[in-house]
Amino acid sequence: MTAGRVPGRRPSRLRSLSLRARITIGSTVIAAVVIALLVLVMRLQVVNVVASATETLLDADTDPYVATLEVDSDPNLSPPGNAQFVAVVSPTGEITLSSMPRRLEQSLGSLRTTPAGTSVVELGGSQYRVVVEHPVNQAGRWTVVAARNSQAEAIVVDELTTTLSFTGLAILLAFGVASWVLATTALRPVNRMRREAERLSVAPERAELPVGPAQDELASLATTLNAFLARTRQATERERQMVSDASHELRTPLAILTTQLDLAALDRDDARALAAHIERAKNSVARLSRLANDLLTLSRIEESERRAADGAPQSATTWSDLGDEVMAAVDRVRLIASAKDVTVDFELEPPTVADGSDGSDGSDGSDEPRYRLDTGGMAQLVTNTAGNAVAALPRGGTVLVSWRAASGEGVLQVTDDGPGVPESFVPVAFDRFTRPDEARTSRRDPDPTTGGVPMPGGSGLGLAIVRAVAERAGGTAALRNLPTGGLEVTVRVPEVRDAPAVRAAH
Repeated sequence: MTAGRVPGRRPSRLRSLSLRARITIGSTVIAAVVIALLVLVMRLQVVNVVASATETLLDADTDPYVATLEVDSDPNLSPPGNAQFVAVVSPTGEITLSSMPRRLEQSLGSLRTTPAGTSVVELGGSQYRVVVEHPVNQAGRWTVVAARNSQAEAIVVDELTTTLSFTGLAILLAFGVASWVLATTALRPVNRMRREAERLSVAPERAELPVGPAQDELASLATTLNAFLARTRQATERERQMVSDASHELRTPLAILTTQLDLAALDRDDARALAAHIERAKNSVARLSRLANDLLTLSRIEESERRAADGAPQSATTWSDLGDEVMAAVDRVRLIASAKDVTVDFELEPPTVADGSDGSDGSDGSDEPRYRLDTGGMAQLVTNTAGNAVAALPRGGTVLVSWRAASGEGVLQVTDDGPGVPESFVPVAFDRFTRPDEARTSRRDPDPTTGGVPMPGGSGLGLAIVRAVAERAGGTAALRNLPTGGLEVTVRVPEVRDAPAVRAAH
């Protein structure tokens, strides 16, 4: 047995044909069946019509003689017309009048006892349609017989059937050609789409499938594919840009690390200098690790967004569980802030009691607001926004983190009393690998591991992660400079009603 072939199963020849050929063949076969049925029905109708017409003619042949015999006991019968087969038999059995063929005339004796009506008689391979009438007068019961050869009917029916068959074949041929032309016309947009799709490999950034003027299935398909191509191009562009930005961001710390290692090699005989170089190299490695972790976090968030778009089930977290995570994240930020004498406070504003969702009545909190945001995502929101604020503030600064439920949404707000950011940075604050200028970086304390030189800012991914987490939860993230000084970052997440609540374990 040949490998790769399924025994007992042969490839269908029809499947190897083009779509246009399959449409034409299928429609032509259906038309052939319909035409054949029509020809058959019409033949049956013609047979009935011809038989009925023959019976009418036979009745017309017998009517004059029947009318005469019903009133005259000794009639003077005139011979029938040309090509009329008529016979009259007297009550005594004598053939008074006959234009019948001899073979049919010999069967008149048996027809005398036949009831009045129409019948078919076969004689010597020929068929005759016969009408028998029995008029009665004073002389007794007469018999009038009229006949016609049925072969004439068959000839008429056969000729008409032949004509109908040739006409049906002509119609079928025309239908096949019309089906081919219509299929070609209908599939022409598909061919254009195919040719345009072939150009995707050459110029994918400019290729777009043509959308016809008709609002049909092909136009809908082209629109859907164009939207898919646009999303694919955007995703590819984002990935390309991210790789480019990541390469650019990695180049500086890698160059610094290389220099530090080179200096460590030169000072290998000086234990104190060697230890300082190693410490600085560890800081560079830590920065590279933070950058790699941030990139991995963004990748995981985007993957979860794709799964959600594909219909994967999503759970929701209650307001109180997210509030607990806010407090825990603030405690972690305070560990960093203590080194700079920066104060980090938090405020929690639970849902109003009127909503019956604050859980103060001892219930399990099943009625409190829920959000499509897990505790890990909340930790990232607080850590990134508050951590950025702590890093940008001078000593003695203040950061306030608030989490509240209002108007069908959860609002996380982080404010500080620092210098703010340039207004030109606000529109691009949440883009990847973007940082403000020296307005918020010049106040950073010098890093002793770099010889007192201030290190550059973070990776520029913190706020990008904030926006990705917010959008994954169906919300938004915004940033603005406060009129009184400082910076405010606001994340809004809508409530959900159709997802199961997940209680966090503490």
